[in-house]
Amino acid sequence: MSAVRRSVALVVLVVALMAVVGCQTDESAQDRFQWKPLYGDFTNDTSSVIAQVGDIQVTERMLELYIDELPPRLKADFMGPDGERLALKKMIDQVLMVQGAMDLKIYNDQDVARQLISQRRNTLDYAMRNYGLLRDNKPQEEDLRTHFAANKTKYRQQGLVMARHVECLSKDDADLAFQRLSSGDYKNNFPHVVAEMSTNDDTKKEGGNTGWFAKGGFIPFIRGSEQFANKVYDLEMGLHAPIKAADRWHVVEITHREYERPQTFAEAESQVVKDMLPGWQNSIIKDYLLEARTKYPVQMLGAYTPGAGATAEELFTRAMAITVPDRQLELLSMIHTDYPDSPKADDALFMSANIALDTWEDRRIAERYLLMLIAEYPDSELIEDAKFLNKNLGKPNVLNPRSIEDLRNN
Repeated sequence: MSAVRRSVALVVLVVALMAVVGCQTDESAQDRFQWKPLYGDFTNDTSSVIAQVGDIQVTERMLELYIDELPPRLKADFMGPDGERLALKKMIDQVLMVQGAMDLKIYNDQDVARQLISQRRNTLDYAMRNYGLLRDNKPQEEDLRTHFAANKTKYRQQGLVMARHVECLSKDDADLAFQRLSSGDYKNNFPHVVAEMSTNDDTKKEGGNTGWFAKGGFIPFIRGSEQFANKVYDLEMGLHAPIKAADRWHVVEITHREYERPQTFAEAESQVVKDMLPGWQNSIIKDYLLEARTKYPVQMLGAYTPGAGATAEELFTRAMAITVPDRQLELLSMIHTDYPDSPKADDALFMSANIALDTWEDRRIAERYLLMLIAEYPDSELIEDAKFLNKNLGKPNVLNPRSIEDLRNN
């Protein structure tokens, strides 16, 4: 939040810069350079004015926004009445600096102009990606279920066991604890033996209960818990002879077990979202960039005119030799845009669709590439494959069959 607001504030400051950077010493340049407001968010601010610096007013709302925009590590320094007063003084200093910069027309300095232009460009780029494209744009349940169905083997409920233990410093003490627990006598039941013999004060408070743990998992308050979990996990239900983990001996009773099993969609949904979201967002950006080229025609001129660089064959060879999907798509895209009449252009589109599927499981981007191939290269040798792939994008069992039954059912 704070980073975005800082960036937007910079945009507010420099949004009109490009019209005046070349004005140099023109007396009217400052009037045309719209450098105000210095604070705020373009909403109607009706809060009280708390400071006046020249013709610049600072309001209570501006002070709140200024503090909110600070990095978390600095915010604590400006809390409370004294902190807010200090923040206001810093705002006043900042206003004085900006006014001085305007009087000296420092915005005409090439280094300053370059920074302002760069900050504006980067802010708007960031804003388009994260606000224009990605904000509130998340996979729908249908998309999540499709991803889940295509990756069912990945989503499994981990096996867990629950145990209780008596922790001892020596094997002799552990053997004695085991004998007592095995006797069946009421005074030698688990609560009594734990209370009298366990050296682990933390688990002793819980009657020796370890809580649920997985194989090799971490167990609070048990020294060498990973080793303990590995040795205990596969034990049968019930009481067991002493085992050693790290430098301690334990008498363990397995009390409950949950076997590993496939998760339901409801159980796996939050993890499916985490797994799917990066690729989903990446595809939205890539989809926009593909579409934007039809709205804003792109031309590369001079030494960068299409066809002036590496050949289509060379680009395709490079793309197939690297393993970074984004870089592969960049090179394949160059083939399609720079060499649309090349025999490799349809290959590049087909490979781009496969990369989108294999890397991000992104049907939308894959579909766009396939439809481009079908529309632009109807005589391609890949046309039937492209049509088949496009028709079956929503059928993971067809595209990635795990058995002959998958193929028969489709």
